[in-house]
Amino acid sequence: MSDAERETGPSAAPAYPSVPPAPPAPPAQGPVPPAPVYGYAPPQSPGYAQQPAPQHQTPGYAPPAAPGQFPSSPQPVGYAPPAQGYPAQRHPAQGYPAQGYPAGAYPAAVPPRGLLPWALGLLILIPFPFVGGLASGIAMAVSGGASRRFGGVARENARAALNWGLTYLLVSTILLVSHFVILATLTADSPSSGFYPIGIPITIYFALSVFHVVLVIVGMVKASSGKVVRVPFAIPYLRA
Repeated sequence: MSDAERETGPSAAPAYPSVPPAPPAPPAQGPVPPAPVYGYAPPQSPGYAQQPAPQHQTPGYAPPAAPGQFPSSPQPVGYAPPAQGYPAQRHPAQGYPAQGYPAGAYPAAVPPRGLLPWALGLLILIPFPFVGGLASGIAMAVSGGASRRFGGVARENARAALNWGLTYLLVSTILLVSHFVILATLTADSPSSGFYPIGIPITIYFALSVFHVVLVIVGMVKASSGKVVRVPFAIPYLRA
């Protein structure tokens, strides 16, 4: 068998495999966008401001603002703004005033001075005959005994008010009783035609009451200024 027959015979195998036919191409739908390239940004739609690429920021550096935007104030690195809805707290060490009341804004409390027992002596001005005098003497004695527990100037002024209140109450009671006794004695047989001698106890009582008012006012002035009130002619019911 010749070489030609050997090459074209039925038993000879093809040198290369057969290639299948290519499929038909799809219909065109418009221009195909190019493949993205590294570092290339596709164009944006009209009216949209393109944001600049992030850059390495140094402390105090602010990137340029886009058109139509306001530049923001630069902030130091590591700064965290306070949470919304809660005010930032201030520390006294930073120079801000501390919370609370300022020192010395209120006057110091004044210690007791025994003023009340003497002020109660003005009850003699009650517009009822003989009732005001008796009420003032009793009030001065009771209040003076209660105010002695404070000690110091208050104790001395309360003691003086108590002694004078009891003295005025005793003398006033004696004068009033004497007046009614004399009145009943001298007018038992026949009515008296004159004010004296029946009116002598009442005259002394009114003079003593005027002196009581003056003494009470002087005692109030001295006690309010922190001084000790002394009444040497009062009966010393309580001694120092």
